[in-house]
Parts: sequence; structure tokens; C-alpha cells
Amino acid sequence: MMDVEEATRLAQRFLDEEVSHEGMTFALVEGKSVRAGSNFYFDCQSVAYLRSGDIRDMSVGAGYVCVDGETGRCRMLGAVESAELGFF
Repeated sequence: MMDVEEATRLAQRFLDEEVSHEGMTFALVEGKSVRAGSNFYFDCQSVAYLRSGDIRDMSVGAGYVCVDGETGRCRMLGAVESAELGFF
């Protein structure tokens, strides 16, 4: 089982390589992570919003990043699935 530091690195790399695109880059929200079972969950948001706090820069509809603590596989959850988990 990996530790939270490794899961954090994998989650940010996933955002950089698979989720961010020209016009909107994503980052993990500092202090917003939880381990549940063998998975790690991270809140994320657009870098622009995290810098400005301006709601016009906010990403809407994105959910948590989930990292499988056994395999390292990462996936983005939808907003509804994330809300049902209710971690943050």
C-alpha cells in the first residue's frame, strides 16, 4: 500500500497529463485529501480559481481525483459521485 505522499504525486501527475488542457490547468487543493479503504481521494480545482478566488475561474462539474492505493491507477470522479462521498 502506498503512502499519501506517493498518492499525492500520482494525483497531481494525473491532473497535469490527463485532465489539464490549454486554457484550464488543474491542481490539488491543499489540505483536502482523505484515505478511505485502499483509495486516496483529493479535491482539485482550476489553478486560476485557486489563485484568484474568483468564481468565474472555477471549474464546474469536476469531482475528486481517486488514486487506487494498491495499483496507483488514477481517475476523475464526477461531481455527483464526489458529492455522494461527501469528504470535503
